[in-house]
Formats: sequence, structure tokens, C-alpha cells
Amino acid sequence: MKRVGLLGLPGSGKSTVFDILMQGAGASATGPRGREAVGVVKVPDPRVDRLSALYQPKKTTYTQIQFVDAAATVAGSTKASRGQDLFSSVRNCDALAAVLADWEGHAEPERDLRALETELLLNDLALVESRRERIEKELRVGKKQNEREHTLLGRCQQALEGERVLRAESFDREEEKTLRGFQLLTLKPLLVVDNRGEGAGELSADQEPGRETVALQALLEREVLGLPAEERDAFRSELGLGEDGLSTVIRACYRLLGLRSFFTVGEDEVRAWTVRGGDKAVDAASEIHSDLAKGFIRAEVVPWDKLLEAGSEAKARERAWLRLEGRDYEVQDGDCVTIRFNK
Repeated sequence: MKRVGLLGLPGSGKSTVFDILMQGAGASATGPRGREAVGVVKVPDPRVDRLSALYQPKKTTYTQIQFVDAAATVAGSTKASRGQDLFSSVRNCDALAAVLADWEGHAEPERDLRALETELLLNDLALVESRRERIEKELRVGKKQNEREHTLLGRCQQALEGERVLRAESFDREEEKTLRGFQLLTLKPLLVVDNRGEGAGELSADQEPGRETVALQALLEREVLGLPAEERDAFRSELGLGEDGLSTVIRACYRLLGLRSFFTVGEDEVRAWTVRGGDKAVDAASEIHSDLAKGFIRAEVVPWDKLLEAGSEAKARERAWLRLEGRDYEVQDGDCVTIRFNK
């Protein structure tokens, strides 16, 4: 399950965004308000709903994503913390979401984003400098085993001192593996949530690798979620709102993290699973159960829409829409997959 940490300056509406994510999914959060709250939500997916309607299974299972509502970030707090990790609650998250206030009287989202990014940069810089100093002591007494790590961290330090986030830098796979253990904040994908209201300013659309921006009207979303479920679509249409806030945020998170969904279907269960873009059929098998990957023979694959059109796997096979794929087949978003394996 992927984790996304919500960050924001005081008054940004960060906790309101967290609330609408929870309400939109019918979920509840744990943890004290104002410090750290954590909630797990089902990932809405109309494809799962339609496949479930076809199979009428005993159980329907959606993928899940966890959101962490971190304490508000105060500009300058990293310098004053004296070693305290102010971002400990989101350090092990897979992505971060920066919520920016954008309404009349508080419409400087770009300034707020710079302030948040500065705190993340300073936090990473302190961690990198501390680790490099420890390695330097080892090098001075002839211990060379971490020399490559020292060089890599030197590149990171140079970027951070130049106010460049690490997600915009290039690292090879071995370097990425090394850096993963440090849980560096500016290395994580960043979703910028433009929390818009009346008199909203214009947030620059400039993008960078590993960053994406979405617009959200959190206060209006909360009004919509206060209505009975059957009235929400009409009210949303009347207000000129598009996709619901939960779906908007989750879709963006999936794009940032390069995630794809595949499905297993049958009378017992219709279930959604998550893999990364580029993952193979054997990786999908491992996601379901390690035994399936160990004994992998082949994958039977049919796109979800073709399965619905055919009405069953047998009819999809008759129309040559169901394919047999090997372990190195790259799983596509929306594939319905059956793994054949040696027990």
C-alpha cells in the first residue's frame, strides 16, 4: 500500500483537504488532530464496479492508499529544530502533497510553495551533511568501503546547496538504491494541491520531473460531501465542479508514482491490484502471492473493456481477445490477469 504525506503552512487548508479525502472514501482517521492523523482509503475505480456487476462475486476488493496529515510546517522551523526531525511522520511516505492556500486575502501559493520547498531542502541538506561527515572520519582512518556513497552524497549536497530538489537530478539505479535508505524528502515525488477559493491567484503551471499540480476547491468539496450521496452529482454539476476531490488527488498520485492497476476476476472475488509501470507478469504474480511467482507458467490476459464486451473469459477467448503471455510480459493498466502456475 502506497503512502502519501500531506504538508502545508498554517492556514493552508491542509487538514480540510485531508478531511474531504476521508469523507469522500467513507473512511475514518486515527491520530490526534493538529499533530499527525492517518487514514486508509479505498481507491475508487469504475472498472472494478463494472467487473463486479458482471461477475456478481462474493467479494469485491479495491486497492488502498494511505494519507498522512502531518503537523503544519512553520517557515524557518528546520533551522531552529536542532536535530529534531520535524518531518518524521512523512519520511517513509512514497510521495508528498503540498497544500497551498489560494484565495482572496491569501493568494500567494507560489511563495508558500517556495517556503515549503526550502524547509524540505534544509532538512535534506542537514541529513546529507551529517552522513558525509561520518564517512569522512572513516576515510581519514583508511576505511574505504563507503567512498562511493561519500561521492554520491557530495553531488546531493551540491544540488541542495544550489537550491535544487533531488527529484530533478539524475541518478542511476544503484545510486537510487543507496539514496532510498536515507528517505530524502526532496527526492520524493511532489503533488502540489492548489486549494482554490474566491479571488484565487494564478499558480504557475511550470512543471519539473516528479512534480504535478492539481486544483481543488476544498471548501466546496466539503459542502458537496455534506449532502446525501444521491444528490452530490447534481450539486457538483450545478457548481461547475468536475471530478470529485478524492479521485482527482488519487489519479495524480498514481501518475506521479507511475502506478498501474490490474484485476483478478471470478465468482469468488473481483479484485484490483497495483504494480509499477514496467512491471512484468511475474511481478504481478508476486503481488498476488509469492507462490504464484515461484511456480509461474503463464499469464492469461484480457483487457478489462474487452472482457466486459465479450461477457465472459470463454467468449473473450473465442474472439482471440484473451492472450497467453510469458513472465516478461509488461502488465498494462486495466489488464485482467489469471496466473497459471505449478503448485
